[in-house]
Amino acid sequence: MTWRGTLPAACWEAREAPAIIPVEAESTSNGVFLATHTSIPILLRDRVDSAVGGTIVDEHNLRRAVEELPADQPIIPILGKSGTGKSHLIRWLRINLKPNDATRLIFVPKHRMSLRGILELILEHATSERAAELRAKVAAASDAAADETTAQLRLRNELAVLVETRGADKDGTPEENDLRAFLASAEGLPALLGDPVFRRRLLADNGPIARLVREKLSGKGSEDKEDAFGFTAADLDLSVDDVSKAGLDAASVASALASDAPLRDLAAKMLNEQLGPAVSEVFGIGGDDLKQLLVELRLDLHRQGLELLLLIEDFSIFQGIQGGLIDAITLLPTETLALCPMRVVMAVTTGYFVNQMPETVYTRTCRVFDLELPPDKTAPFDPARFAARYLNAVRVGSQEIDKHRTDEHPEPNHCLQCPVRDKCHQAFGEVEGVGLFPFSRTALDRAIRSQSKGDAFIARDVLTRVLRPVLHRDQTELDEGRFPSTGFESDFRTGALDILDNVEDQVRLRTPGDPELSERRVRMVRFWGPGHGPQNLHPTIHEAFAIPPLPDLITEQQTLPHQPSVHEPVRPLDGMQTPVVVGPPTPSPAASKPTLVQAVDEWHKTGQLVQSHRNDLRKIVHTAVIGCLGLEDGFGGDSGDWTKARAEFKPSFDANTSIALDGSALQTALISIDHRNVEDVRVLRALAWVNAKESWEDVPQGDALQSLCMNRIQEWADSVSAVLLPSEGDDAELGRLAHALLSVSKALGIADSYKSDALSRVKALFASSAKLADPVQRPHMRNLQDRFVDPKADRNLLQQRLLRLTSYRQGAGKPLAIDLPRLVRAMRDDAAEAPWPKHVPEQIRKAADDIQKRTTMLDPMLDETRRLAPDVSDLGGDVAQVAQALNTLLSDLAALGQSANSINLLALHDAAKSVKPSDLKKVTDLTEGLDAWPALTVDQRLRLMNLDERPALRIRAWLDPALEAVNALALKFQAGPASGAQREYDDTLQRLVAGLETLSREVMDVAGCEGSA
Repeated sequence: MTWRGTLPAACWEAREAPAIIPVEAESTSNGVFLATHTSIPILLRDRVDSAVGGTIVDEHNLRRAVEELPADQPIIPILGKSGTGKSHLIRWLRINLKPNDATRLIFVPKHRMSLRGILELILEHATSERAAELRAKVAAASDAAADETTAQLRLRNELAVLVETRGADKDGTPEENDLRAFLASAEGLPALLGDPVFRRRLLADNGPIARLVREKLSGKGSEDKEDAFGFTAADLDLSVDDVSKAGLDAASVASALASDAPLRDLAAKMLNEQLGPAVSEVFGIGGDDLKQLLVELRLDLHRQGLELLLLIEDFSIFQGIQGGLIDAITLLPTETLALCPMRVVMAVTTGYFVNQMPETVYTRTCRVFDLELPPDKTAPFDPARFAARYLNAVRVGSQEIDKHRTDEHPEPNHCLQCPVRDKCHQAFGEVEGVGLFPFSRTALDRAIRSQSKGDAFIARDVLTRVLRPVLHRDQTELDEGRFPSTGFESDFRTGALDILDNVEDQVRLRTPGDPELSERRVRMVRFWGPGHGPQNLHPTIHEAFAIPPLPDLITEQQTLPHQPSVHEPVRPLDGMQTPVVVGPPTPSPAASKPTLVQAVDEWHKTGQLVQSHRNDLRKIVHTAVIGCLGLEDGFGGDSGDWTKARAEFKPSFDANTSIALDGSALQTALISIDHRNVEDVRVLRALAWVNAKESWEDVPQGDALQSLCMNRIQEWADSVSAVLLPSEGDDAELGRLAHALLSVSKALGIADSYKSDALSRVKALFASSAKLADPVQRPHMRNLQDRFVDPKADRNLLQQRLLRLTSYRQGAGKPLAIDLPRLVRAMRDDAAEAPWPKHVPEQIRKAADDIQKRTTMLDPMLDETRRLAPDVSDLGGDVAQVAQALNTLLSDLAALGQSANSINLLALHDAAKSVKPSDLKKVTDLTEGLDAWPALTVDQRLRLMNLDERPALRIRAWLDPALEAVNALALKFQAGPASGAQREYDDTLQRLVAGLETLSREVMDVAGCEGSA
């Protein structure tokens, strides 16, 4: 049993919906067309060149105007945007015009009508010999261009030729003439049209060339727009991945077009100017042929005493040959040219008529019928009446309608035989005895609004986007108790955005344990309800949709039969017109809601939340949770300086990083709130309310929401505490972290890291590192340390993680402190190899492992340290003694005038003075450590790499000039004969050289390595 007794819940068959409301209006029979026809307001203007004034009329006025057309003004245009009903009016005229036996009617449809088909329609009524010749020409020409690819290529080539030969118009401004000359040259548009690299874009399926060819060969499809095909500036905004593959001229003009929008406009205009002659050339039939054909037909009909009535459903299908048509229909009979009378009614978009029709059409136009009403013109139009005609037709069925039309009876009202007619009409509404079920006036208005552009009523959109989807898709959903369906809500959501837009209203409509029923009830109240919040609707609506009312909700105020439950606006017929409201408008429920509450409602519906609102909501949640954490003994200090180095650390529980509202962070954040989770959204919304009002008493349903929020906030606080607060006893993760950080400190040369006491080691974990004395000489060591001291490096990450496990806040505003005993236990040697607990994030494990690898791969540092430290084992004394002997020798030689000019005695003296007594010992120890490298532990190697390199640098600072001085003297004394004094000094020099021999070789080795580096 259903609400209709033994009958199905739906009173129509789904298969009838596409039959009654097809994509193409011409697909229906005359009976169905008339059964669904509704009068729509039309603006009648007597002056063609004026967009003001006019009178509101209907289709009957149009019919009378066609019947009374004067012979010298035989044209009536029907103007309007796409989908406003122009084709509908043309078809209505076809059915309702009653031409006599002396009238020949030619109807040119807009769909599936090729160029050959158009001409053959006209030739069908011609009987003269000349007509037979034209018929043969049409057949031959159409067959020659029957291949679509060939026609596209020929049209492209023909355009190139015509632009080059005719495009350089001289009637414009000097600047425009220059640009035309450039574009019409062989290096301009013709080069672009002929270039193979740009061919794919110019011949694209949705481009003007392909569309125009397709129309001329096959006619327009239902998916094609009513506007004439042609080039636009966008078609010429060309780019290719590799312009170098294009020809030089094509690449040049493409670049010019890409950078100059006005040039693209001019180029599109020049191409469109040549479309007509190009079509004529490619298809063998042009405007002149069409003109001859129509003139011959009119001559033939005149001889027979007949007249011609031409109905054109879409004038743009004559593109390319429209000039001939215009010439033929504007040609008046004369004494020498005996033409039959002709009347022309053509549907044409407003833009095409205004911008592309020549003046001759205006002079031959009697009246204009316009479907676009200006702002100062209003007309009563009831969308429900429009829809009711189609609803009844679908219920009756196309076969039954055609049967009654054949018997010359109007189609029946299907509601008359329905057992629930009265209560159905009272609940859902009716128009002239035809029920609106499954819509109501309210639901229909909201559905139409969702599919409208600029609040305009576009008949085609209402039929194909509102009525047909619901009647075809939702019949089964209604019969099986699943209506209103998810598809209904998805299609029409934007028409009811402000109704039941918050989670609290939706919660009040829930049936516990039945989410599917709850969702259907929300949809029902959102679209069929008056818009005043959660409530039960008319009992019949609940019964029809199998949705029981809720006992704790009020029921919608009963309305009188046949009256809408809310005041309906008179809907405009185009986007320019402002709707006239019949009754007082309902105030927007969003007007009194705080901004953040509205943001939560929008987020719950769409998942969209702007960043500023996201940040504000995180702060509100963070403040609420902090209040429940009791962090006197826990985590979360804002910053700290527990060591002298004043190391600062981010808080452990942060609003921006620890609280996630959707997104990829939901899986890792401490608090995750998903817009699809109703309970969490309720809490977030309530917190936004109380944050704005500062008191739960001022929040709607504040008492209940306060309790809900307190419970959820405590759950969040417990989860935060469980993750952040230290666990009891030892922690394997803490041990691994501490030892990884200790390795870093050793690599940075922090002295405390090598001490044995635990307190020094703990301090080393956060201490600042010393800088290398000469980082240029030790690039590998510098790179290792730089990797650790970078603020974004692994050391910083592990320090923050360690503090999360060991820190706590000592009251509000106090700095971070460390649970020192717990950390000291983690510093034990046996904690370094403990296995990682499963809960530790992979990022932390990887960072610690990378540290271990980098602090054990030290061979590159060994090589550069060897080059830094000289071998002083054979010096024969300390540096001070050797330096003194060398200085004495150089001073004596200088007194005798025998010193070399290149020797700087003062600099050598200063370098020797900078060498400290302990430097030689430190260099010796460093060398011995390097020699024992294979036997050293990792810690010993790290310590060796961090020994002070300044002693070696100071010794080298003296050795380099000392060696240069010795070499300079040796060269000088070898240059001439030796005197007795020279021999004495030579002996002294020999002894000095013997003591420095080994050291000199070492210095030379070092110098050689530096040179090669």
